[in-house]
Amino acid sequence: MDVVCIGEALIDFVSRQPGETLVTATQYTAATGGAPANVAAGLAKLGRQAQLIATVGRDAFGRKIERDLQALGVHCLLRVDPDHFTTLAFVKQEVSGQHEFEFYPGAHDYLYPAQVSAEVVTAARILHYGSISLRTDPARAATLAALRIARENGVMTSCDPNWRPHLWPDQETGLNVMRMAIARADVLKISRGDLAILAPECGDDFRAALEAAGFRGKLAAVTLGRDGAWYCAGEREGRVPSPSVKVVETTGAGDAFVAALLDGLLAYDLCIEAIDDETLRAIVQRACAAGALTTTGYGAIPSLPDAASLDALLRMVGTR
Repeated sequence: MDVVCIGEALIDFVSRQPGETLVTATQYTAATGGAPANVAAGLAKLGRQAQLIATVGRDAFGRKIERDLQALGVHCLLRVDPDHFTTLAFVKQEVSGQHEFEFYPGAHDYLYPAQVSAEVVTAARILHYGSISLRTDPARAATLAALRIARENGVMTSCDPNWRPHLWPDQETGLNVMRMAIARADVLKISRGDLAILAPECGDDFRAALEAAGFRGKLAAVTLGRDGAWYCAGEREGRVPSPSVKVVETTGAGDAFVAALLDGLLAYDLCIEAIDDETLRAIVQRACAAGALTTTGYGAIPSLPDAASLDALLRMVGTR
């Protein structure tokens, strides 16, 4: 197994009416989502073996999640919870394509430690996780158990923390959990906005901000939206642009970035220190292209690129 992802699997109801509020919008696209599920789907679309450990409800939405992921080749380790509905997220679109989420937490919080198998985690080359599954037990205990197994057995850890303020009782609790997630990561992807919330005093000094946020891993990428991404690996750092595309909506763009980034690292046997500067830059550039392509459609998983479409975009913009 290349990557095992752990955390939330849910249904995104994405408004198809940019500029309308969730009070006034009447048209939505229902799409399987959740950051770890999106990353697993993105990896599968790129030809990697991906597995997802998650909990869904015993309802039509839970069945949809399993069907959609299995159709892409994701190996699903889903517990079906009879007592809690599948988590839902309603996504408001700004005219710019940016989005806001309103969550209705359900089964994803009931990810149990018993679902985490040492055999599954140690069979993977990478364990990917986020911060939302760390918000409350039992999901927090399950995620930490997976991380402990990974770190004790030399499995690379990958983290994409997402700040969702209304999921936390107060800001400081949520930010402390994000710092805990970051501190356990070998590879980190984080948005400029989320990093600024964690280290507002650092401005755009991303290296200082990562240090303040507790990152001590091997590779970090800070996504900058239309401006591309900044990255560092040890003392090396760089910045790459994002291809210009017509943005429809941005749900899942960061998850597509993560999937392509991990795919690129896997191609070089995860030996980040041995990857030369030009190749490392190309890996991050490809991840930016994956994120950009995902913004051209509604819903994350339907819009995640496969390798052919990703390489075609890179050839078109002259980076391949």
